[in-house]
Amino acid sequence: MVQHLDNPSKHDKMLNNCHIIIKSDDYLHCFWPKCKYKTKLRGDFNRHHSTHTGVKQFKCDLNNCNKVFNTISNLNRHKNRFHLNVRFICNFNECHKSFTSKFALNQHKSCVHLNERNFKCNEENCGKIFSRKFSLIQHKRIHSGEKPFNCHFNDCQKKFLHKI
Repeated sequence: MVQHLDNPSKHDKMLNNCHIIIKSDDYLHCFWPKCKYKTKLRGDFNRHHSTHTGVKQFKCDLNNCNKVFNTISNLNRHKNRFHLNVRFICNFNECHKSFTSKFALNQHKSCVHLNERNFKCNEENCGKIFSRKFSLIQHKRIHSGEKPFNCHFNDCQKKFLHKI
């Protein structure tokens, strides 16, 4: 059973009064300050919207858990992983590795068994190819010099390419 929490927050009221959804060029645009998100799908937009408001209206009712989530898909993922122990099993060549999501299983099959590498670096004289978009993004930091992760130990402030 899905429980909706029925107490709109100040954020909801502010959002309804100030941030109007405008549809142009078949896209829904978010007008939250400094946000450039746009999508063609209303469901994706609503899901994105909840990242600004912090509203979590879906409550887990299994085993007195009472955790709350901003989308029904996040609630269902939680239930499957932690309460129902749903697993997706790789059936490729007797692998039998277990995953908590279908996405992770498909990613495993394409990277490990099919050796698919769909993400190519477009920097001049590089051309490295990666199986995961995340790996390409991390690699591109080598070219750009970006070091987005700071060390906060004893005010060190040293910067790194990867999160440690």
